[in-house]
Amino acid sequence: MVDFERASINAVTGQFPEATLCGCFFHFTHCIWRHIQEAGLQQRYNNDPDFALQLKQLAALAFVPEDHLIASYKELIDCEFYTDNENILLPVTNYFEDTWIGRLDRRRRRQPLFPINMWNIYSKVVENLPRTNNAVEGWHNSFASTLNANYSCIWRFIKALKKEYSLNCVKIEQLIAGNIVPQGKVYKDTAQRIQNIVADYENRPIMEYLRRISHNFQFQV
Repeated sequence: MVDFERASINAVTGQFPEATLCGCFFHFTHCIWRHIQEAGLQQRYNNDPDFALQLKQLAALAFVPEDHLIASYKELIDCEFYTDNENILLPVTNYFEDTWIGRLDRRRRRQPLFPINMWNIYSKVVENLPRTNNAVEGWHNSFASTLNANYSCIWRFIKALKKEYSLNCVKIEQLIAGNIVPQGKVYKDTAQRIQNIVADYENRPIMEYLRRISHNFQFQV
């Protein structure tokens, strides 16, 4: 799982050409939020709950099956909210098309900066796989705190690695023994709601589906 940084993606694919890369949903939403800010829409987003919910539906497209995604995007931007606000939303929708969907050119779409299969997470939700790399970043922060500095001598670093190895050996044995580390209640409840919505995908109109998903995540404002 990677962030949406072209240089790091190129580095990974250069070293591991057979690897399948998938993007982090948190960083996906962060990219969209940054362009909402650049379009001067942050204040209205913060003050108008319905406006915010409508914009989040762009990110909610990540929860749509890949083969339905382009049609779902077209239905979204053809809806009343996006057509009524076309002028102010144009910088955001242009960015979204160029980066995530592919701009429509005559009768076909160009290749986006990031392919759909990299940021789409529908199958991850169905298979109950992680949608973000927050756990990895949390570990990085925790490990850095054990060093007590961003830069440390090699011997202190080796000592910290040994300590981390010992801690993980204990955790592995606890998992083998059936001791599952409980998730936070808020995260667990949200994840369950999203799974329930995704499981009901075939039974809902796409606009209702996107709205339901959008109630269950936030841009990091």
